Amino acid sequence: MAKNVDVLSTPLAEVATKNVVTIGEREKVIDALRKMVELDIRRLPIVKDRSLIGIITALDILDAIYSLVESGDKSLYGDVYMRPAVEFATRNVITARPDITVGEAISLFLKHNFGSMPIVDEGGELMGIFTEWDAMKIVAQAGFPHQVRDVMTRIVYVLTKYSTVMDALEGITVYRFRRYPIVDERGKVVSMLHVKDVLRYFADEATLNKAREGDVDEIVNEYAINIAKSPIFLTSPDDYVTDVVRKMLEYDVGGVPVVDRESGNVIGMVTEKTLLLLFA
Repeated sequence: MAKNVDVLSTPLAEVATKNVVTIGEREKVIDALRKMVELDIRRLPIVKDRSLIGIITALDILDAIYSLVESGDKSLYGDVYMRPAVEFATRNVITARPDITVGEAISLFLKHNFGSMPIVDEGGELMGIFTEWDAMKIVAQAGFPHQVRDVMTRIVYVLTKYSTVMDALEGITVYRFRRYPIVDERGKVVSMLHVKDVLRYFADEATLNKAREGDVDEIVNEYAINIAKSPIFLTSPDDYVTDVVRKMLEYDVGGVPVVDRESGNVIGMVTEKTLLLLFA
């Protein structure tokens, strides 16, 4: 336990991401989307004169797309892609000073149900960002003795090979799940769809061209399995959390399906957010 206590008392600035990728207040959603995909990130602080004025996430962009399509408006290109990213961003961002501890930051994550916290100085200038991914690295080093059964969620949203991109968008925006096992008729996992796969799809030039032409139905009716590119690895309730987290970091995935060893069916998920409960 002493090792974990030491980790929790570490100043946040020592473990946070220092070289933060940002966008300016006039950059468009398409600029934010391309930058997220290019750099394999899910959130971008928005700055004006080096001061933080908001943050836009992958979920913000996908929320905007889903809301527009659900409303029946077909101007996806003009009303989402080409709008300033700041219009869809969170403006009242909860921030941290560099001297607060890891434990305090994770407590705020759990209390407010968010996955990142920009670090700013007294003048509001951005100095770094602490994310769930940074917390995952701490879990991998902290030596928790827990098994997967201790941290997995038993609420699982799965897709089938007939599920569409619109089905995935609904799961992401309405139910707030960021990754989905795609299962066959027997309930076996055949593919994995993560938020980053959906971002890549909406940033793809072919999708952009369809959006310019107004072919929104064709975009959202694509089968989700056709855009699922994330690596698959599975875990079981008896596996140790530290082993699973190290593999998540290796595979660069934020969620892993938990399967029953006998049936092979999905019975839960381990995610970045459920792993934060280890610190509670």
